[in-house]
Amino acid sequence: MKICLMGSAPSSVALAPFGDPTWQIWGCSPGLYPSCPRVDAWFEMHRWEPPVVGKPNLQVPWFSPEYVAWMAQQKKVWMYAAVPEIPNSDAYPVAEMEHKFGTFFWTSSLAWMAAMAIDQILADRERVAAARRDAIANGCSDWEPEQDQIAFFGVDMAANEEY
Repeated sequence: MKICLMGSAPSSVALAPFGDPTWQIWGCSPGLYPSCPRVDAWFEMHRWEPPVVGKPNLQVPWFSPEYVAWMAQQKKVWMYAAVPEIPNSDAYPVAEMEHKFGTFFWTSSLAWMAAMAIDQILADRERVAAARRDAIANGCSDWEPEQDQIAFFGVDMAANEEY
């Protein structure tokens, strides 16, 4: 399994493997969505503060109407809690990930994304191991497992402030 975790830092966004279908592309950040040609999963872990039409003083910069509309069209959006405005949103399994990985390193969306990527790779390895056992039991001895990879693109971690 190959999972590309995307931030919005322009230094490496264009280097991501968008054209390689063997990679899953997982993204986050309202700064990334306009330049992301494909995404398999989106992560919006910030507190849900959607735009209020007609009240620009209540608008937070990371939840523009365009960004919310774009998220509503994605096939999978992981959020702290699912919201009706994003039909394919799901609640991120916070308690499960904290149980597996502890509670110390949850400092950014990319930390949540990396935990889920590791968890999915480990689950996939269990599935592959079972398939390999079945293949060997049926006389297939040339089974080669895929090399798992997690890559970070568009990640500089250079923010000057956080809410």
